[in-house]
Amino acid sequence: MKSKILLLAGNTLRARAYGQQLQNLNPDLFEIEGLLYGFPEKDCIIPNLNSETKIFVEQQGLFIPKFDESIEITFSKNNWSFSKVDTIDVNSRAILKEIEEKDCDIVVFAGYGGQLLKDGHFVSNKRYLHMHPGKLPSERGSTTIFYSILNQRKITVTAFYMTEKIDAGQNIIYKEYAIPSKGVDVDRWYDNIVRADCFVSALKFLNTNDATMKQMADDSEEYYIIHPVLKHVALLSL
Repeated sequence: MKSKILLLAGNTLRARAYGQQLQNLNPDLFEIEGLLYGFPEKDCIIPNLNSETKIFVEQQGLFIPKFDESIEITFSKNNWSFSKVDTIDVNSRAILKEIEEKDCDIVVFAGYGGQLLKDGHFVSNKRYLHMHPGKLPSERGSTTIFYSILNQRKITVTAFYMTEKIDAGQNIIYKEYAIPSKGVDVDRWYDNIVRADCFVSALKFLNTNDATMKQMADDSEEYYIIHPVLKHVALLSL
């Protein structure tokens, strides 16, 4: 039986990276559908791929997405179905209704920065998959990747099932990635690349394993949004 995946996608770089990584899955095992929202209101600004980023990512053997390829083109050329909702509010009744009507096993959230899914998303039996750039439950918040750089540790990405609580839920897999070298575009390229890599690994794991996933003990440090000076220090340390 195929696993049915719904990509809940804004017009974002992350959604494009996730969509293109889905092409690396076996189509006999996965059925892909998209729910795109907020496109009339949000443009996707395409960043330049500098040589430092390209060389480093290639050395790590990671997939480099084509950010100039829209999510619509990715879906169309793979014959995946998708629908659109003209609202930027991911918690709107219109989006919740669309998700309720979709025949899917897993919803993958690739929305706009700062958006949080509210309780309405978690009343059904659908599971929401999210990739967090930090080791959960010990590293919570939106900027843990820069604290990893400051500490000169490996960057860990956690794939987990979301709940109404921030960065809490069943952890599926951890994947570790190298600290980027000097000049690498962390925000726009490396962060999205490692999340997308962990994403497709998590789907493969879920499709081939009957593992019992447990909620780990909460022994966490909360980082939330890093101060610009600390972020600058982190990048200078590379």
